[in-house]
Amino acid sequence: MYPNERTFTTCIEKCSRSAKQLLELVVNDFESYRDEAVYEIDGSRHEVSFYKRAQILIGDIWACYKGEGIGEFKDIDCITMFADYRIPQVLVHFGAMRYSDSLLEKLQSDVELKNGSQDEIEIRGCSIEAVERVRDKVRVLIESNPDLKFSKTDINAILIDHFLWDYRREHADELESIPYHKTRCIYY
Repeated sequence: MYPNERTFTTCIEKCSRSAKQLLELVVNDFESYRDEAVYEIDGSRHEVSFYKRAQILIGDIWACYKGEGIGEFKDIDCITMFADYRIPQVLVHFGAMRYSDSLLEKLQSDVELKNGSQDEIEIRGCSIEAVERVRDKVRVLIESNPDLKFSKTDINAILIDHFLWDYRREHADELESIPYHKTRCIYY
């Protein structure tokens, strides 16, 4: 490789092992990664961002390189779960999240949720919150069990997302009765 060659590796190196800086670079420089919406509640508007594809990009680099070399990020914990349509299905299955009756009815009727709609934002936001709570609980369990051979910082939202995604694939038949939201957009 030539020293002045422009590759994505150059982007990673420019961010000094910071997942947050790389996330900002990706969403600022590559418009198709700018997964943002406006959430309205009680008359006030809040800008929210999910950055699913950008976070998967960083999470995959971290996982593929096992947190070493080009995959070493000193702040990997800033990456949340990858707010998509299947993880909420597993979270509902495990009881970590539930839908209101009206939303459940929409999902069971296969109503397509508009990208940026309040329902879609709430499902994705609640999924992130649920995974963050699971991560925190797992970390408490690790701290309270000195026989475990890893530290609480070995657990993050990326690993929990990977586990839930794999669980959904392995138990697809069992989870078929739990509806999931459908949204057309470039961000999933």
